[in-house]
Amino acid sequence: MQKMEDTEEYARPKHPLLRIITLGEFAIERLVPVPSEVAGEPPRYERVARSEWGNRGPASAASVLRRHILRTGEVGSLLLTLRSGGETVFKLAGQQRLWVDADAFLSLVSQAMRAECRGQDPLPLLEEAQALARGEFLEDDLYAEWAQPRRHTLGGARHRALFKLIDLYLQDERTGLAEELLFTALEEDPTEEDALCRLMVLLVEQERRQEALQLYQYTEDVLHEELTEPAVYTRELARRIRQGLVLRERGDRYTAAGLQTLAPVGRDAVPRERAGSSGFKGARMAIAVAPCRGQMSSSYQYRPPRRRSRRQAALPVG
Repeated sequence: MQKMEDTEEYARPKHPLLRIITLGEFAIERLVPVPSEVAGEPPRYERVARSEWGNRGPASAASVLRRHILRTGEVGSLLLTLRSGGETVFKLAGQQRLWVDADAFLSLVSQAMRAECRGQDPLPLLEEAQALARGEFLEDDLYAEWAQPRRHTLGGARHRALFKLIDLYLQDERTGLAEELLFTALEEDPTEEDALCRLMVLLVEQERRQEALQLYQYTEDVLHEELTEPAVYTRELARRIRQGLVLRERGDRYTAAGLQTLAPVGRDAVPRERAGSSGFKGARMAIAVAPCRGQMSSSYQYRPPRRRSRRQAALPVG
């Protein structure tokens, strides 16, 4: 739990009393009145912690949260208690009284996409959204069934914002920023093959083939630890980089076309009915590949990246 001091920025009426952080490490930030610093007394943060928590132990944290942190003098409690059918349900107050980073993230991504449709620059909104995407949604409760729909929605929006930002940076020739985003995505999840392939192509274009292959090797090692392996398209991309081929995208970015499903290939084959349910409907991706030493140009095709769930922590015991 974190406390926010009553600074000028957050004292404005437009700011909610409570901020809830759900992406990454969970935190609750609450506006509280804090006296000015007094010589010889503990820092303000320590005084607030003592006044709110005292000598209470972890067992009483939930009670303290309900009775003190989530209660305000003007509007009552920010946590409503509902009882129905013998069950007790806690409901947070409306959005005008609290702020949740996941909701703000989705709103910013949606605003960015609408801005682009109107011919406006979506970059500022996407950058603001990306700054909020600091980790997994409710990372301490990955298996809660009630949170899975929201988790999938946030995962899709994160991919949409990430790769749109990368496209915009590359269009503006800000390769370093695009590269930084991709490295950050791989640091968070080394098995993210969408980001890996984009970064490998980007590095090859800068004549950094060895670095691209080292990244591939690391991802391959992580996947082997999880008793799986990179997808066919990733392995093929690495093979062509090893052979010294120059990779060129068709147009400004990768394009997908609705073609017939590839014939089954090893463990990456996807039955026709499963391919349809995934939303790809057998679409393939195409990259034009030209050899380095005057050889004939060639091309290859592969399915779009399969969606991976992020690596999960061990199931909690008890």
